[in-house]
Amino acid sequence: MTVFFFCLSTALMILLPLALAVGWRRRRGASWGLFLLGALTFGGAQAVHLPVNHWLGKVGVLPADALPTGPALIQAALLLGLSAGLFETAARAVGYAVLFRRRQGQQWSDAVMVGLGHGGVEAMGFVAVLAAASFSQLWALRGADLSTLNLTAAQTAAMGQQLDALRQMPWVSLLAALERGVAIGLHVILSLLVWTAFKRRNPLYALLALLYHAAFDAAVVYVGQASASPWAVWGAMVGLGLPGAVWLWRTWPRGQAQPAQPAIRAELALFWAATGKELREQWRTRRVWIVAAVFLFFGLGSPLLARFTPEILRSVAGAEQFAALVPEPTAADAVGQYIKNLTQFGFVMALLLGMGAVAGERERGIAPMILSKPLPRWAFVLSKFTAQALVYLAAFALAGLGAAYYTSLLFTPLALGPFLFGNVLLLLWLLVFAAATLWGSTVAHTTGAAAGVGLLASVLLLLLGSLPLIGPFMPSGLVAWASQLGLAAPVAPNGGALAAGIVLVILFLLAAVAVFEAQEL
Repeated sequence: MTVFFFCLSTALMILLPLALAVGWRRRRGASWGLFLLGALTFGGAQAVHLPVNHWLGKVGVLPADALPTGPALIQAALLLGLSAGLFETAARAVGYAVLFRRRQGQQWSDAVMVGLGHGGVEAMGFVAVLAAASFSQLWALRGADLSTLNLTAAQTAAMGQQLDALRQMPWVSLLAALERGVAIGLHVILSLLVWTAFKRRNPLYALLALLYHAAFDAAVVYVGQASASPWAVWGAMVGLGLPGAVWLWRTWPRGQAQPAQPAIRAELALFWAATGKELREQWRTRRVWIVAAVFLFFGLGSPLLARFTPEILRSVAGAEQFAALVPEPTAADAVGQYIKNLTQFGFVMALLLGMGAVAGERERGIAPMILSKPLPRWAFVLSKFTAQALVYLAAFALAGLGAAYYTSLLFTPLALGPFLFGNVLLLLWLLVFAAATLWGSTVAHTTGAAAGVGLLASVLLLLLGSLPLIGPFMPSGLVAWASQLGLAAPVAPNGGALAAGIVLVILFLLAAVAVFEAQEL
């Protein structure tokens, strides 16, 4: 039940912002570009906010390690709240300055969508990922002797409390999802306050947003540190959010005409019809057969290559001396060879199959013809990704079963369930690059340019995977986790990489839809 509650909480933190944004878009017609603008303002704020807080900790203005107690806690909470309010309000102001200069984002509903993006990406890409990573670390430490770890007394006590809560009250993890719901509402209110400052040309609204944000965060930090009750923080957030909720209700525009929207059931039917069309197209062009053959070849061939490499070296004249340097192959070598082959060639296939998904049809004039039918643009883009994902899913199933079978014949049998879950992680790893390439295909106007943009985005993700702080959350973390599954050695789970991979796929797809909806064909 513990794993279930934490997975449910993480899923809610990822899906709730999407559900709110989809509902608001259908109700008010706000664009996905505004949602992504809100996400960018949050990312830009944190890119400055976190290093500044780290520097303030080093110079002694903020606590460098654990939060203090007593009056020092009040000072630290106020400084942390003021820091968050200052940088996030400034980022919102920059975003609206760009929008108003372009004469966009003039509607009240637009500001709400920006707020949903700002709070949504915090819930999806920050809180959900960190919560999943923390749970993975705690889950790995269950039953361990904390005194053997290199931790301070305060850290040991805090981790012991977290492990006790993990065992005794697993449902407490759902409070994190409830807190994100309140926090998203606060971000909508703050976004509307800054928008009102631009709309009415009155900077006092922006100052009010800064102070409200600072007071809210300061109170949450103080209550979270001073109280041991799991409900205390949520109660404080609700209480502090009520004044903003009242203001939001009083300023809610009434009597505005709602944009006509087709029924969601009709749009979903068109989406599945477009997905079927994409699958038939891939079948006719033999892409399905090519992908399946390549994956099956490496699924069957990787254990064989690992097993017979020493024999091959011994049979080559002059290479006998190198054969003695090769250790006796094991099942771990077969799994390592399998993952290396699939990640190398799978990356290339994701780039080749995705680069022309949108740009190619636009070049050939097919896209305008298809969209002349009542097919939503989001369905046009997402149907291409869904078809690719289904093809890769079938290919990984073939490759995984083939690799497990030959490994059991040539070495020791693998734990089939964990090994197949490792293939699911590899599938998610590949889908991140497929989504990045699809985004590149919408940004570029030619297939060659789409390949360049998709490759650039993919290489950037690979480079980020080498950074010490964020590297474990990048797609490379999924590969490292998958390489341990199915073997007898203990496994170190990486829930943060799993959650981050899902979030990256979602953000790339939202960016692709936003770009494509803004284009003229």
